[in-house]
Amino acid sequence: MASIASKAGQGAGDEKVAAGGCQSPQERFPKLAKLIDYLLSLKGRADLKTLDRMLIEANITRADIECICQFGTKAYRRNTIANSEHFELLALTWRSGHCTPIHDHAGVSCAFRVVHGTGTEIRFVSTPSGMICPVGATPMEPGYICSAEESDIHQVANMQAPGEDLVTLHIYSPRIKKMKTYSFCTSEGAENCEAYHTPGV
Repeated sequence: MASIASKAGQGAGDEKVAAGGCQSPQERFPKLAKLIDYLLSLKGRADLKTLDRMLIEANITRADIECICQFGTKAYRRNTIANSEHFELLALTWRSGHCTPIHDHAGVSCAFRVVHGTGTEIRFVSTPSGMICPVGATPMEPGYICSAEESDIHQVANMQAPGEDLVTLHIYSPRIKKMKTYSFCTSEGAENCEAYHTPGV
């Protein structure tokens, strides 16, 4: 998983404009104009290092994209800023306790920037047993850039206190059609042991 700490469905060629009348995404989000111009020029999968660099340069705040930031009630929400068959640029919004499934990004270049709040990225590796094993958790403050290589397995979450929101700016190239997800191993204990107790049960 490459990470950089920094403070700093449509048809071919048919980009989607975020809800906002007849304004182009560049007009509606001027601080993202350079990034959007680059993404709209893509003829194939984006280079991950280029996405990293452009996200570092895109020094935006929540106020810059507030008009697109709708929140989900039961899960995080994906808000489209712009897309084509070669990319999607999204503002992801998270209430406290919202998280992604554990997943990878095979076949897709993925990079994101934390815009508001502090997120947590949990990384996993596959084991010979077929189960996945957590290998680290990273707090991600505003300005943090995370990029996912093809083989990386991770989960992103808002583990802040209730009332503390998380907003992240994500680029996927090409657009994600289907992600591979994973389940972390769980156990109810030994088959002949009744000592485990679940609070509230």
